Amino acid sequence: DWNRLIFDMECLPLKTFEELDSWSSGDLIDCRVSTVPLADRKGRPKGIPKTLVCHDMCGGYLTDRFVQGAEDPLPFGFYHWQYIDLFIYFSHHFVTIPPVTWINAAHKHGVKCYGTFITEWDEGKVRCHKVIESEESLKKAADKLVEITKYYQFDGWLINIENVVDGDKVENLRKFVEYLTSQIHQAIPGSEVIWYDSVLNTGQLKWQDELNDKNCMFFDACDGIFLNYNWNDGKLQNSLELAGNKGRDMDVYVGIDVFGRGCLGGGGYNTVEALAAIRKFNMSAAIFAPGWVWETQGKESFIENENRFWHLLDSYLPSTEIISLPLSTTFCQGFGKKYNLLGDVVHEGSWYNLSLQERQPTCTNAQFPVVPEDQPSIMPCTEDPFSGGACLELSGNFPRVDQPLLFRLFDTSITLPHEDVIVSYTCKMVDNTNCDLFLKLEVQAEDGSNQVWILREKEISKPQPNMTVYTPTEMVKDLPNATVSTTNGWATWNYCINCTAEVDVHVKSISFGLESTNAKGRQSVKIGQLQMIPKKDLESLATRDYVEEVKIEELSEEGRCRITWQCPSEAAVSYYNVYSTANGSKTLLGRSKTNCFYTETRYKGSVSIQPVFYSTIPGKTTVVK
Repeated sequence: DWNRLIFDMECLPLKTFEELDSWSSGDLIDCRVSTVPLADRKGRPKGIPKTLVCHDMCGGYLTDRFVQGAEDPLPFGFYHWQYIDLFIYFSHHFVTIPPVTWINAAHKHGVKCYGTFITEWDEGKVRCHKVIESEESLKKAADKLVEITKYYQFDGWLINIENVVDGDKVENLRKFVEYLTSQIHQAIPGSEVIWYDSVLNTGQLKWQDELNDKNCMFFDACDGIFLNYNWNDGKLQNSLELAGNKGRDMDVYVGIDVFGRGCLGGGGYNTVEALAAIRKFNMSAAIFAPGWVWETQGKESFIENENRFWHLLDSYLPSTEIISLPLSTTFCQGFGKKYNLLGDVVHEGSWYNLSLQERQPTCTNAQFPVVPEDQPSIMPCTEDPFSGGACLELSGNFPRVDQPLLFRLFDTSITLPHEDVIVSYTCKMVDNTNCDLFLKLEVQAEDGSNQVWILREKEISKPQPNMTVYTPTEMVKDLPNATVSTTNGWATWNYCINCTAEVDVHVKSISFGLESTNAKGRQSVKIGQLQMIPKKDLESLATRDYVEEVKIEELSEEGRCRITWQCPSEAAVSYYNVYSTANGSKTLLGRSKTNCFYTETRYKGSVSIQPVFYSTIPGKTTVVK
C-alpha cells in the first residue's frame, strides 16, 4: 500500500481523538522508530538547575519530518546540545510525536526528547473531555501515550491543556496526569511527564506564571512544571519556596519566550536578561521557540546568528561532559551543501537529515577572550567536509611565537578502559597556514595527579613535566582506519594509547593545538574527524564490516520498493549508504540510519548497501541484483 509507505517515510502527529484511540504500532518495519539509544553523559550535580528547549517553529513537521532526509538548502538545525537537558518537540496538533530525526540527534548527545499532548480552546475542550470522561477513558488514553513513547523510543511528554475544564472533571484530569506519569515510569526508566502552567484546580484556564496552590495539584502528579512567561521576582520566589518545601526546587522550569511576548527583556538576543533573572534564584529554565533565530534573522545567516544567540547565554548554561567511549565524530551538523566520504564527493547538492548529525563539541567560542579581529574561532565548514556535510575549522592568531594556540573541543569525564585505545584524527591545513597541529588530552590519574598527553607527528625534544608525547603508530595498520593517508589534502593520523595498567586514568578534556616559530597572520586548519575507540572494537570490524540478508520488496507497479538488510556489527554503524548501479555508473540513492530504505521510482541494474562505521570507516559493499 503506497499510501502506508508514504506515511512510513514521514513523521506526522495524531490530530484527533479517534486517531489516538485507534493507534497501533503494526508489524511493518518502521523507519520512524529511533535506533539511537540515549547516550551516557555526566548528570547535573545536585543543586544545579536544568534547562529545557521547547521547539515550536512554523507549526512543526517541516522538512524535519522526512525519515530519509530532504533537499533543503537553508534548514533549521540545533547543535548546542551541551547546554540542555531536555528537548520538547512542540506543535499545536493533539498528539505531537517527535520526528525520529530529532530523537536520534538528541539521544546521540545524551539529551532526552519529549512529545507534546495538547488541547486548546473550544475544539480542544471537546477532545480533552473525551479523554477525561471517565477513569476508563483516561487510562486508555494514557496507555496509548505510553505505547507510542515506547514504540518510537522517545522519553516523555509535555502536557499542555489550554482550555477550560469542567469542574467535575478536574480530578479526572489530575488522575490522567498521575496515571500517565506512573505508567510511563514503569515502562521507560528515566522517562518524565511535565505539566504546562495553564489550568487551575477549579478547571479555570488562567496562566499563573508561578507554582502556587492553584496549580500545585498537577505538579504533584508528575515530574515538573513549565511556567508561563510573565513572571516576576516575587513569583519566582514563591515558586522556589513551594517547590523547595517538597524537595523539588529543580523541577520548576521557568518559561522564557524567545519571541518576547510579555517576557522580561523582550526575547531575541536579549533572552539573556530573562535567563539571568531566573538563574539569580538558581532555578531551572524552559527556553521556548529558539527557532526565532531561523524564522526572523535571515536563513542565509543562520549559523552565524545561532552561534551569537547561544554565545550570549553561555555563562548561564553549564555544559555537560562526555563520559564514555567510543567517541567518534566528523562534526557534521545533519545538513550540508554536499555529502563527502573520506574527502571524496559522493553527492553534490544540499541535504538535511538530523538523524545523521554527528557528535558536536561541548566547548564553543565562549572559551576565548573577546578581542575583535584576533579572537580565535571554532566554526563548522560546509564547503569542504571530510565525511558527511561539514568539518570543523579552527583559526586564530598566535598570542606569542612561543605559545601554542589551543582550541578546547570537549569537556569529558571518560575513564579509559584497561586496554589499548586507538586515537585518530584527520586534518587539512588551509591556504598559507604554516604551523604544526597536535591533539592535547588532559588526564587525571587515580591518585588525583594531572597529566597532559600530546599526540603529534613528531617527538618533542624537551617535554614538560607530567607530559607524555605520542607519535603515530603502525600498530593499527591492519585495522579499517589504519593507514596514515592523504586524500584531497586531508591527512589522517593514528595513535595507540596503551591503557593496560591496572590504575584508572580519566580523560578530562580534548583540545587541538597549533604551534609555530615563524607563522605570520591568521592560521587555519580543518578537522575532518576525531575518534577515540577501544582497539578491540575496531578489530572486530575486520571480519564483520558488511551487511547480509538484503531483501528488496516491490510495493507498486511503478517500481517503488522497500529494501531491508541486517548487519552483524550494527552497534558500530553510523549510517548506511544505498547505491544503484547501472551501465557502469554508481549513484547514491540516499542514506539511512536504520536497516531499511524506501525508493520511490524504479531503479535499473543492481542495488548496493554500504555500512559506514564510527562515522568514517566504510565497510564492504553488498550488491543485490
